[in-house]
Parts: sequence; structure tokens; C-alpha cells
Amino acid sequence: MDLQTKVSLILTAVVVPTFVIVLSVQNQFASPILKDELKQLGISTGRSLARLIVSRRWLQSPDAGKLIESAVQEIASTQPNIIRIDVIIRDSVTNEIKIMGSNFENDSTNTTRTLGPYSDQIQAEIVTDDDDDESWDIYVPIEQRFRDVKLQRKFYGVVHIVVSLKFISRLIDAFERVAAGAAAFSVVSLILLLSYFLRRTLENDRRLREAETQNIQLSEQLHEAERQLMNSEKLAVMGQLTASFAHEIGTPLNAVGGHLQLLKEESGIDSERIQIIGDQLNKIEGIVRNFLQSTAKPSSQRQLVDVNKIVDRTLGIVRPRIEAIGVDIRKELDREMGPIRAVPVEIEQILLNLVNNSLDSMKSKKAKKDRSRALLEVSTSMRQEGGRDWAFVEIYDTGEGIGKADLENVLKPFFSTKGPREGTGLGLTICQELARKYGGDLEIDSKEGVWTRVTLKVPYQTRLS
Repeated sequence: MDLQTKVSLILTAVVVPTFVIVLSVQNQFASPILKDELKQLGISTGRSLARLIVSRRWLQSPDAGKLIESAVQEIASTQPNIIRIDVIIRDSVTNEIKIMGSNFENDSTNTTRTLGPYSDQIQAEIVTDDDDDESWDIYVPIEQRFRDVKLQRKFYGVVHIVVSLKFISRLIDAFERVAAGAAAFSVVSLILLLSYFLRRTLENDRRLREAETQNIQLSEQLHEAERQLMNSEKLAVMGQLTASFAHEIGTPLNAVGGHLQLLKEESGIDSERIQIIGDQLNKIEGIVRNFLQSTAKPSSQRQLVDVNKIVDRTLGIVRPRIEAIGVDIRKELDREMGPIRAVPVEIEQILLNLVNNSLDSMKSKKAKKDRSRALLEVSTSMRQEGGRDWAFVEIYDTGEGIGKADLENVLKPFFSTKGPREGTGLGLTICQELARKYGGDLEIDSKEGVWTRVTLKVPYQTRLS
């Protein structure tokens, strides 16, 4: 159940019993009061009729029966709760008791009740008939008091009045129905009001949570912007330092290149290793020139590049490390894959970074005396995704792997899983930026302690851009 239903049930469980208790208490107090009021009504009516008979000397009149009967009928017609009125007179000579007036016809079944207690004192009691209906049975004396003779009075008879108590039952029932209706109306009204304010409260709470969520998101965005700004500042400082470094290293590089050329001419040896050294010196010189120019490579430097050849050349460059670490090489190259349009040195820079990372990981694993096989697998393929052709280069190694907590951070600037002085945390970031430059991406998957797979995804382009 939701909160609104629970509160509604609780409210009903509290309000309804409360109304029932209040009604019960009210009935306990109201019923005796109402009964006493009807008793007083009967006594008052009896006294009025008795005084009327005495004051007008109806008993001395030859038409006494008609006069009393008329008065009884009039009273009975104006008092709906009085269901019976009998005027009972005792003859002073014969001592005979007779009914002088009644709104009921005399019959044998009512004689005992009518003539019942015959006294010169007011008497009243509650009686119950065969239908379990209660009524007041009241006897009021008809008497005449003499002022000149102290305490002397003349007794003529009694006025017998029966007052029905059905009115009280009907009144209490009506009151209970009204109270029950009021209780139901109150419960429904309270539930509706509560529902309204509860909805408002829940809506405000929802808006507050949304605002808090937005604040958290904005705070995270702010922290991310601050972090990127700090990284940008670091990169700017590194750029200045690198430019200075490139300027200072340019001269000794030229000297090394010149001496290497002289060594090659004097020795007459044109080996593969000397050729690799010369190519790498040229590559370093090109990087230095790019740093000094502080500009991006123009699009005119893009050319058709055979990815498989760059893979072969990259593995040739790192072959001494491969042999020193004892890594098995497995190549699965799609030789039928066509060339892509790119700057060769940038693709080579990406692959060289990735391969060196794999070799570092396997070297670190071997240093921990792990006897598992050290395997470096490089594959190329062409696939279609999203209606486009893509060139894929996958580099798989059985090194230390990357933990789940670090996997989502390895592409961020200055983040490194290597030890101190072993990495700057910029290699993978640069690789990703170069891949995105061509509209591609870099994807990393890994299982800590077992393997790592890095996938370079670059689109085929039919024109230079």
C-alpha cells in the first residue's frame, strides 16, 4: 500500500470508532434526560387538566361527562406523544370509581390498568407493553385545596396519562443517522483534504529530490570542468616545457643523425638495424619540428596508409624488447584490407604506444615470477558498423590486466596504473585524441591479472579532409 492509502485507513480507523464512542456516551446521557422531559410533559398536562376540572366546577355540572371528554380529546389531539388520557372520578356518596372522560373506549382489557394505583399523590413509572414499547404511566390527583382551612383539601379522583417513549427512540435513531452521515462526510472530507495536501507534499518532495539531483549533477560537472581546466593548465605547462626540450634536443639529434650517416658510409654496412635507427631518428626529428612549429599537421600530409605495414614496422621497432622479455608474437592480419587515409606517423605513434604498454604489462607480470605464457597478439580486420566501413586494429596481451575501478579512468589525462617514474599518464589519452581526429575511437577491455585487449577503430575515408 502507498502512503496515502495507509494514512486513509489509519484516519478511518481513528475517526469512526471515535464517533461511535461519542454517540454511545451521548445516548447514555441523552436518553434519561429526554425521558424525564416526557414525564414532566405528562405530569404538567395532568395537572392542567385537573385544575381545569376543579376551577370550572365541571364535576357539579349535569354535562360533566361531555365537558371533560371534550377537554381530553382536545389535549390528546395537540400532544402526539400522549397516547392515552383518562379522567377517573370517585363518587363521594357511593364511593364508586368511574371514567368520566377518555380518548380510548372502555374495555375489559384496560380496566385494571386504568383503575390501577388510585392515590392522592402523583405517581409515575415506565411500563412496557407486549411489543416491548416503553411508556410513562402517570397518575395526577384531582383535588381542591381550601385556603381558609389549613392543610384541608377535597379529593375527587385522578387524571391517568400514558406518554409514549417511541419519540425518544426515533429521535435517537435520527440523531445516530445524522451523526453517522456526519462521520462519513467528515472521514471523506478529511481523506480528500489529506490526499490533496499529501499529493502537494509528495510533489514538493519530488521536486526537491530533482533539484538535489540537479545540484549534484551540476556539482559533478563543475568538478569535471575544474579538473579539465587543471589538466589543460598542466598540458599548457608541459607544452612549454616540451617546446623548450625540443629546441634544446634538436642540435644533438642532428649531430647523431650526421654521425650515423658517416658511420654507414665509412663502414659500408647497410643493415636492417642501422636502417631502423635512422628511421627512428628521422621520426624524432619530425616530432621535434612539430613541437617547434606549435601547429597541427596540415590535412595535405594525409595519405593512403597500409595499416598492416605499419603493424609490421611497429613490431620491428620493438623487437629487441620482445626478445628480451620473452614474448610470443601472434599476428592475424587481413592482407586484403585496403589502405586508409591518415598521417602515417600518427598511426604508428598510436600502435607503438599500445604495443609498449602491453610489453610493460607483461614485463611487470614476469617480474612477479608469474610463469604464465607471455603472448602479444596483433590483428587487423575490416568490418561494417552503422552503414560505414571501419578498419580495426586489436592488440591483445596476457599482462597484468586493468582493474574494474581503473578501467573507466585509463583514458583520462595523467592517470596511470604504472608505478612512479614509469609513466606520465598521457600515452592513452594522446592515442584516443589521435583516433578521434579521424572520426574513430579507442576501446579498452580487460580482466585484472589475466589479459587486456585494446581496439583501435578508424573509418575508411574516400577523400582527404
